[in-house]
Amino acid sequence: MLRRKWDREEWRNFCLEVARTHPLRALLHQCPFTRHGFERPRGYAGDAALIDYLYSERGGVDLTRLGASIYRFMYQQSSPRSVRERRRLLAEEVDAAAERVHLPRILSVACGHLREAESSRAVVEHRIGELIAFDQDPLSLAEVVRQHSNHAVRTVCGSVRSILLGRTRFESMDLVYSAGLYDYLAEGTAQRLTRLLFEMLRPGGRLVLGNFAQCPEAGYLEAFMDWWLIYRNEAQMRALVSEIGPAEISSQRMFHDSSRNVIYLVLTRR
Repeated sequence: MLRRKWDREEWRNFCLEVARTHPLRALLHQCPFTRHGFERPRGYAGDAALIDYLYSERGGVDLTRLGASIYRFMYQQSSPRSVRERRRLLAEEVDAAAERVHLPRILSVACGHLREAESSRAVVEHRIGELIAFDQDPLSLAEVVRQHSNHAVRTVCGSVRSILLGRTRFESMDLVYSAGLYDYLAEGTAQRLTRLLFEMLRPGGRLVLGNFAQCPEAGYLEAFMDWWLIYRNEAQMRALVSEIGPAEISSQRMFHDSSRNVIYLVLTRR
């Protein structure tokens, strides 16, 4: 309620000055998901290990009853369900690419642990020509290698900045997708990156981008996990295409997930 009532500056000050020092924080941080988000052990928000807490319930020898109860409650909420739905949708996109194209080339940008590939039939059945897992985090890429040593997955360590500066580029991709990255990108950066990713597609290739439109649990994430996302509505998602010439786009569509928490933008190159 306070988050809706106050302007962003007032709310941020409350989170930094009140929520962080309140005794309630220590209780809530008995939840491993909440504590991990706040402590940022890999140095940045929303790392792949944190998202793994949302994919499947995890225990722990040091987990208190209160911590387990808080974690179980958070796991069942709307936004975590959207994260699990996002993984399923991305796996379906990978499988669909393998139906459209023989041995497709696929790029996952800010891939994290690439969990969607673990439930992709096309990956398991070796019907992918190459799946490039691109991420800034070597620990995430090490987990990808551990999970996919027998599949056509190639890891590339690099940053979004390297793509924006033209130092990293991939060619002739049949599918490029990014699920959680855009939740952290400012408008100008997001628009430039969209154009560059689109240019990596071959004709008929598809670009799939996801962005949270809303998060019913945002107040909790911001106050007790220091986890801040950039939310986009439909107009702001359409604006991501502003640097791409209309004649280059064969088709464009947008849709929400089942909870209307996440918006997906799908572009096909002419």
